[in-house]
Amino acid sequence: MLRILALAIAAALAVSIYLTAFRAGTSPSFELGVVSNADPTVVAAKIGRLGVPIVRVEFPIGASPAQLAPVIAAFARRHIGVLPLAGFRGRIPSSVEARNVATWARAFGPAGSFWAHHPGGSLAIREIEFGNETNQAYQYDCGPGCGSFAERGHAYALAVKQAAEAVAGAQGNPQVGVLAIADNGGTGSAEWVNAMFDAVPDLASRVAGWTAHPYGPRAVWQALLDQLVAETQARGAPVTVPIYITELGIASDDGHCLNNNFGWNPCLSYAETGAALASTVTAIRARYGTRIRAIFVFQALDQRLPHLDSNREHYFGILTANGRPKGALTKDFRALLRSQH
Repeated sequence: MLRILALAIAAALAVSIYLTAFRAGTSPSFELGVVSNADPTVVAAKIGRLGVPIVRVEFPIGASPAQLAPVIAAFARRHIGVLPLAGFRGRIPSSVEARNVATWARAFGPAGSFWAHHPGGSLAIREIEFGNETNQAYQYDCGPGCGSFAERGHAYALAVKQAAEAVAGAQGNPQVGVLAIADNGGTGSAEWVNAMFDAVPDLASRVAGWTAHPYGPRAVWQALLDQLVAETQARGAPVTVPIYITELGIASDDGHCLNNNFGWNPCLSYAETGAALASTVTAIRARYGTRIRAIFVFQALDQRLPHLDSNREHYFGILTANGRPKGALTKDFRALLRSQH
């Protein structure tokens, strides 16, 4: 009991010291973006109306630069950058797949080969997100405490190391970095972070940032992000490693009740959702200051037209499924965009 109390006090002290260091100001490089739907070439024009500077788009980790090029170009034509997510649902990628992201960096990073023949070189990618929620139980039916969970954390970290080495090497682009998952998925367990660092003790020096998905009201997101800070710092990671919130959202079908909303009222109006989203982004930046490098709101467009069903996953959009504004929600998001720059 005394050991647990000591660990809790140490974690709280680490977060307190960290907050003192990072509340000082607003990072000029901070970006507020959105998560794009599955077919970005179709929705790029709709997303362009929002005025976002960047979108997060998932690609299969084995995809070639030629497969990414039409998507990168579609957004570049609308002056929107892309954070590419290397996706591998329910598995750990092979070494060949992990190293493949270096080809993305070489093609689309600063001074990359793609930009020699396309306008928009200032929108070159700077980071590649490695995996989506690989730390969460739903992809494997196995979370903290499960026998293979630590093994997954080990394997993931080794794959991140392979990707980062390839990106920084001759076949990649050293001006591009790799982002690794470092939140605990809301479990409160440090097993994921510890498993990663057990496999790759110098992981923090190899990544360009940590990723997190802090869904839910303040008590939920603050606990998850505070734990990320404390857990990585306890393994020797410097507090200078940026945090990229690559998903954060609140579902709304304008008062039509949904099945769940991560702790938010599932029957929120568009106006209530816009206010809650704006206050959440503002509060996160106020608490963690310059360490928050980017926040991507999930997501750009609803997946279904209004009132078709009650599945929350279908109604996280800032716009409706056909690209129309969601009233006060869209208005508040645009105001939030303007206030962040």
